[in-house]
Amino acid sequence: MKSLSKNFVFLMIIAISILSVSCGKRPNLPEDFPEIYPCEITVIQDKKPLSGALVSLIPQGVASPYAKGCTGKTDESGKASLQTYGQKGVPAGKYKVVISKTRDEGGTETTDSFGTTTQTGQKVYSYVEKKYTQEHTSPYEIDVVEVKMGNVNSISCDVGATIHEFLRNAGN
Repeated sequence: MKSLSKNFVFLMIIAISILSVSCGKRPNLPEDFPEIYPCEITVIQDKKPLSGALVSLIPQGVASPYAKGCTGKTDESGKASLQTYGQKGVPAGKYKVVISKTRDEGGTETTDSFGTTTQTGQKVYSYVEKKYTQEHTSPYEIDVVEVKMGNVNSISCDVGATIHEFLRNAGN
């Protein structure tokens, strides 16, 4: 009985050791995937946090090819924790910050004889001024650097007053 217990404890120690080593690795990522660092963007509109906005970082200058997928969505407090290819964080480098918030509105809902519901005639509206939605006109930049544990690269972006501007018909 004691022999069985010792073997069990030994196997548990090995299992925990293997798990602790593999937990530090980033799953399903290429070997050349760069180190990433915490990055948080706060978006303000009409002097209040803007929720539901898409925040994207556009690399400036020489950057890792993986730096092109840095995005996040703002929560109720206006904060977006950016991710790169599903991993929390952003590769080091200089980035332009672009912010957008759109919504589909209007249209007609129809249900066919099979019970399938379809929306037609919807229009897409922007709620953020165009200058903040494009790389060449956005005034916001962030320089993401290596930070110590517990610290975050962060900036706050004020996108002015709320707008309601027609962009396109949905589906186009």
